[in-house]
Amino acid sequence: MRQTAILIGLSAAVVTAGGLISATTLGPTPLKATSIGAQEAEELVVHVTPGGKAGTSARRGNTASSMAEAEKILEDKGASKATVLVKGGTYKDEEFEWDYAPAGGEFTVRPESGTGRVVFDGGGRDGYWATVRPGAAKIHFSGMTIQNYTAGGILFRGDKATRKKISGGSVRDMTFRRIGTKYGSGTEGYGAVHMYYSWNMKIERNNFWNLENDTVLSRIHGVYFSNGSGKNSVSGNAFYKVSGDPVRASDGASGNRVTGNKFQTTGWYGLFSYFKFDRDPVCGKNNYFAGNTYGKVYPRPGRKKSFKNQPVDWDKRGKRGACKPDPIKVGPGNRYRPNLRISMVGTAG
Repeated sequence: MRQTAILIGLSAAVVTAGGLISATTLGPTPLKATSIGAQEAEELVVHVTPGGKAGTSARRGNTASSMAEAEKILEDKGASKATVLVKGGTYKDEEFEWDYAPAGGEFTVRPESGTGRVVFDGGGRDGYWATVRPGAAKIHFSGMTIQNYTAGGILFRGDKATRKKISGGSVRDMTFRRIGTKYGSGTEGYGAVHMYYSWNMKIERNNFWNLENDTVLSRIHGVYFSNGSGKNSVSGNAFYKVSGDPVRASDGASGNRVTGNKFQTTGWYGLFSYFKFDRDPVCGKNNYFAGNTYGKVYPRPGRKKSFKNQPVDWDKRGKRGACKPDPIKVGPGNRYRPNLRISMVGTAG
């Protein structure tokens, strides 16, 4: 596996509304002996660069060879606020878990301004690029490209059974592409953004491009609300060539809103679907689909289907045993455009 070097320094971070560091350059600076209280007044800034070796030197400052090692440094320092600035470049075969989540904490992962495009390329490996564990902190991802992973991009792994949730984070201006068994060595593709018991998350201005299984086509999604996820929003995104339903909910997921998105050549049962599985046979409610523009369904041999008058769906719809009331409400402003021309949005291409 190719290693990454992570240079860490303290600086007063200035963040713009667009999610980028302001014109003031934030370079690595020597760490000072400060109390926890003083550290909390400043934001820890982490610089990630391709290549490099683990270790410490006066010239390079503190370094780490992996995201896990960097996270351990944050934990050791008791950081409650941190920004990870990723230098432009292609990072090969990366996979990590994030489980440091102190109460009131907030962590952001984004490109370093002016250094070029950031691409994490899994090379077809199984699993997810990132797995976020539950805790009391918020985490935000923005502006990067995640490609060539089998299971998915980001897994927010809360737990409904134990009521351990993930809440208040975001995924913005990201590009997820070439995800699923068609592009990898794993057995199943699930979701570019896959949420277990995750709440109040914002999924905005992302690109979901070529998310395709060649095993069970219908099982991969752009955004998947599972394990009772609730009150999340999906808005301003572009979905193109998704072999499963671009947005899926299950396991009691409720109050999720899908608004102002564009879809082309996507979907198996619907653009937003709800499934009630034997593992957790409960019905969701108050999910909402409005103001979206959509085109053709994902093709399959012998299939003639259109979402023209039915953009959402759920299992046993209109039949005995279906969820009542309907788990997804269709609001105003949805438009069917079979020849919709779609292009990428956001900052990561």
